[in-house]
Amino acid sequence: MKKIYTMIARFASILALSTIAFGQKGILLSRASFTAAPTAVGQSNAPAVEYQSLLNLRYYEADDGFMVDDLQLVFPPQGNQKLAFVISDKAGGEVARVPLRIERLRAFEAFRLLRPDGVPGIARVRRAGDFVMAVKLGDQAITALPFSLKEEKSADPYNPKTRYVREGPWRELAYFSAPSDKPDTPITFNWWMSLRELPPGARRALCTVHIMQGGQEIAATRSPVVASYDDWQFFKAQMIQPKGSAAQWLTLATLTKRDGDLNIALKVNGQPVKSWRSQVRGRQIERLARNQIEFEPHTDFIAPRLIDLSRDGGCDYCMLDLFWVKANAR
Repeated sequence: MKKIYTMIARFASILALSTIAFGQKGILLSRASFTAAPTAVGQSNAPAVEYQSLLNLRYYEADDGFMVDDLQLVFPPQGNQKLAFVISDKAGGEVARVPLRIERLRAFEAFRLLRPDGVPGIARVRRAGDFVMAVKLGDQAITALPFSLKEEKSADPYNPKTRYVREGPWRELAYFSAPSDKPDTPITFNWWMSLRELPPGARRALCTVHIMQGGQEIAATRSPVVASYDDWQFFKAQMIQPKGSAAQWLTLATLTKRDGDLNIALKVNGQPVKSWRSQVRGRQIERLARNQIEFEPHTDFIAPRLIDLSRDGGCDYCMLDLFWVKANAR
């Protein structure tokens, strides 16, 4: 009986994935393209690594190292091909490499986990400059993320330290997330923040997110979160909307009820720090061009779906729709 339930769950997952729509064009993936195979999904879409899992790799400024683990792969390749996490410098020279192995991700046939293969999983750079982190299939990069490192030395002669500060897409990217096919569940806003973005001395940083539409605030975070690190820190928060004397959770259905521009503002201690812009059109949040499955170069493609491994907020390995937004120029 357990085996029958497992087969039913896998079949349901395949049917759900067969109706993924990418962007306004409504590109539907063929149901046949997700037929299960012994080692991979038999489909023609090029593999990609979830951008969120790259952005959330642990980084240690003091050791100048990334901890490579739990990278999420979508559209896994056929066969037993070798994958690796690679950091390269501006000239294309390899700086660090971590071989990866593929692991199944529950019953989600279009997704896999990538974990270090027989090695600790630390990728160190140990110098300043411009770099690219990428996951490579053989010698070919499938997803790439550019970043830079800046050397900072301690001014304390009794405690001389050198650390490498990272900069990159953490500053400008954020996304809404909601369980797929459940438009009436609360929507979550996800972003990255660093104390280095704040005015000097702002150490007790109480952060709130506010959504404006048509010049009017329609929702905000229920309570502030506290930024406490110089390095980039990941935050997520659900939103509430005022309803007379009461309040209710903001859902995807209510957010997309009316067409128009969306302005998402991050405030620290009540003062605006940065903002992101999006748009509701045709009762859908408009996606970035990079979310389109046919986007080129493919190494810049950002997949609009993710399997949530956090197991919080009532989501136990559920599939999420992601609506990425980009920060306004400052």
